[in-house]
Amino acid sequence: MDPIFNDFDSDLKKICDQLEFIDALKKLSGCIHAAPEKTEHPSFINDALTIYDISKQTHTNFPIVSGTLILYTCGRFEAMTRTLFEDLCQRLVSRASKFSKLPKKMRENLPIFTAKIIAEPRKYGHAEGGVRSFVATLASNLEPEAMVNKVNHECLSITESNMRADILSELFSRIGAEKIWARISEQASMKIYFEQSDSSAVESLAKKKLNELMDLRNKIAHPSSELNWPSTDDIRDYVEFLRITAKALADQIGVYEVTLCQNME
Repeated sequence: MDPIFNDFDSDLKKICDQLEFIDALKKLSGCIHAAPEKTEHPSFINDALTIYDISKQTHTNFPIVSGTLILYTCGRFEAMTRTLFEDLCQRLVSRASKFSKLPKKMRENLPIFTAKIIAEPRKYGHAEGGVRSFVATLASNLEPEAMVNKVNHECLSITESNMRADILSELFSRIGAEKIWARISEQASMKIYFEQSDSSAVESLAKKKLNELMDLRNKIAHPSSELNWPSTDDIRDYVEFLRITAKALADQIGVYEVTLCQNME
């Protein structure tokens, strides 16, 4: 199993645990209790009653608490996607050995995206030391017949908006990894999730669902009176969708690794 996916999957499980806890508090807030007159654990009972009282007072806010988990969930998916992409870039470098043997689109885009970082380093979270390093790395890459053991993969992975379906596709296309959604949608797990056997239909549904999730993420980040907060079941469904999508994406990394480089001896 891919360790990058495993870390992401572990965090998704933590999110589901939080949803279970919220549901338990909801259930508790609807209970009618009668405190025992005597107990061997009075402090425990007092603490439990305090939690019960708070849950009664705040039960109408539970949708907000669970809904904000969407922000973290989307953020983790975006970070995981970029990490998978950067990992693929480094695998291609290891496989190519020479800059000239890297995928054509990767060679073309490295100067373009390095220039973006150099022009506005702080916008993308880099300091002057990072800029100097990027310049030196690119210069060494562009030497005639240059051997390569490093490229500016951090520059290639920059995005300026949420990881919507088209952004994910465009990210991977920067290194020649085309038709990423078609490949993802061919996976059995995706077809089972959407209950569709046609890969094209699955691709359309998967893109639509990811875009809906990112739209929801933005609405939660900038709430208005019109926002309908998702239920815990809604969030579980999005979490499961992201888990399946991430696994399908991770499974493609090895395929792209062995097919993108023209590793001519």
